[in-house]
Amino acid sequence: MVVPSRSIAFGMAALVVVPAVVFGLLASNRPAEPAVPDVFLYVNDLAQPPTLASEEFDSITALCQEVDYRTSAEIAVLVVNTTQPFGINAFAAKTFEANGIGKRGMDNGVLILISMDEQAWRIEVGYGLEGVLNDAKVGRIGRTELVPNLETGDVYTALYNTTLAVGQEIVDNYVPGPTPPRPSSLYAFDWVLFCAVFGVLILLGLVVVAVMKKRGHFSYGGTSSGTTSSSTTYTSTNIDLSSFSRRGDFGGGRSGGGGAGGRF
Repeated sequence: MVVPSRSIAFGMAALVVVPAVVFGLLASNRPAEPAVPDVFLYVNDLAQPPTLASEEFDSITALCQEVDYRTSAEIAVLVVNTTQPFGINAFAAKTFEANGIGKRGMDNGVLILISMDEQAWRIEVGYGLEGVLNDAKVGRIGRTELVPNLETGDVYTALYNTTLAVGQEIVDNYVPGPTPPRPSSLYAFDWVLFCAVFGVLILLGLVVVAVMKKRGHFSYGGTSSGTTSSSTTYTSTNIDLSSFSRRGDFGGGRSGGGGAGGRF
């Protein structure tokens, strides 16, 4: 029996269109993720009311500039009222990645973050500085320099001393150089969700084929002449971090996920 070419074309189109439509509807219904703030070189006091006077702002900025000049490492200081809905750890990582703190290819950035309403702090360390600023060392700096001063309400001294301590570790121990490539956890493709959705779409496509077969659009059994061929389609998702527009004037570094945090 000769299979009508129009029926074959219709069936193949259904296999493509139905999953695509369902996938598009699922994607459009996902809520948009809240944005993280733009962070600029080097100090960002976004709290209301502000926590730093202009001369205090300039004093901390001078420390960051000196570290950048001597080592190329970038320290960002950020004060906010709240990190919700993320929580301070996720907020720090997302802000770091979105703003590209540190030099591209070197990932030598540090984010010093304070949330005033939550009375929480976090020091996020770039991938290229993890050997210099390990979690234990960063935690000790936070507990000895940040926490005691924040508990007394002295935000400036807390930030100045912490920036000085972090900067000194970088100046004394960091040797600038490229970091090895690695996938970004924040922007990695969600393969679990993809596989689940794709499996559902395949089942829907098979249902369409079965219905069409029952109606006589496809014929099975018997003999046929000619050759048969099969093809396999490979799908890949490439996420190029260089395509993300960086904010402020930072160089495009990546967070290593390391660091420390706590409350005051």
